[in-house]
Amino acid sequence: MKLLFVQKEGGIFGAESYQLNVIPALMAKGVEIHFLRLYTDYQGGKGGDFVDRLKAMSVTVFEINIGRYPSYGKLKAIRQVVKAGNYDLVHTHLIHADFYLAMVKTLMMRRLKLVSTKHGYDNDFTSKFGFDATKQTNTPYFLISRWAEARMNRSFTISHGLRDFFIATGLTKAEKMSMIHYGFDLQEIGDGMDSKAHRKAAQQLVIAGRLIKFKGHEYVIKALPLLKDKFSDLKLLLIGIGEHEDYLKALVKKLGLEEQVIFLGYSKEVQKYMYNSDVVLVPSVSEGFGVVFLEAFNCRTPVIAFDVPAGNELMTHGEQGFLVSPYEVQDMAAQIESVLSAPDKSRAVAENAYGKLKTYFTIDRMVEETITFYEQALKEK
Repeated sequence: MKLLFVQKEGGIFGAESYQLNVIPALMAKGVEIHFLRLYTDYQGGKGGDFVDRLKAMSVTVFEINIGRYPSYGKLKAIRQVVKAGNYDLVHTHLIHADFYLAMVKTLMMRRLKLVSTKHGYDNDFTSKFGFDATKQTNTPYFLISRWAEARMNRSFTISHGLRDFFIATGLTKAEKMSMIHYGFDLQEIGDGMDSKAHRKAAQQLVIAGRLIKFKGHEYVIKALPLLKDKFSDLKLLLIGIGEHEDYLKALVKKLGLEEQVIFLGYSKEVQKYMYNSDVVLVPSVSEGFGVVFLEAFNCRTPVIAFDVPAGNELMTHGEQGFLVSPYEVQDMAAQIESVLSAPDKSRAVAENAYGKLKTYFTIDRMVEETITFYEQALKEK
């Protein structure tokens, strides 16, 4: 089986981490994979860390600058890559790849077999409404997504919540959309993870993720004043950068929490901060999946998240983590207090989460399900 993966890439985030894990695992099963990287000069440019990592795996990489707007020349360049490779399937990831390859299929290669992975949805929409399908209107993002999806032979989402949203909004039909949870063989946490440099307080909370609105950092920040009298040495670490940073810093200043909230910026030591914290918080309005859950499970650190997709299908309240009524600041504060006040119970829940990581959220399970998906797509006309 020979595949071409296609994605617009400008930094290593959730979808890119998926690629770097699934591609070598698929290759080990005998699947030949090439990668077409779509890029722009204003976001990422040519080459970079992602491309270097793919090439280190002996993946053949093509790069095409798609600029700001589609053109016949760019579509022709994509067609040349696809035609020369004689691929069994072309597998697109994220909206730009979906759209460009759907145009190539419509205008130039009618018999092209396209499959797609839906790693998430429009950040602007999910920041406001999560996965509430009743709020979806005919926005440009929606119309482009629906048009592109109509030209896919098959697709799969990375969570049930995301699949339900795509079907309920009419973006796709149920019979065309499968679901495959992420699975990663995360590096085993070994000796040397205990670190004073990564422990800033007696009680330490951490959020790891881009500082963008739908990640929900503000709900935890607003919960902190409710905890100040109960925990004299409590700090919240924020790992990441993003467009919401100035707003969050202004909120911290307004609430007088400059001593309690630490902005760490981008860090390559997320696992060490998680391991040395008491709680990993995932206050997102919604998540297509949320790799951060698995990273926290791997550290055996308790997770608190809002009771929304996909966190509420990755863990059950009180078993692998703790779920809080969506966007309720007081409930968030109460749950943080409960976890910090009952460390033995919290550790037991974290151990259960680690067990689920090792038995279900595995690369082998994900790869087997992905190969089955490909085989089904190849059988269909």
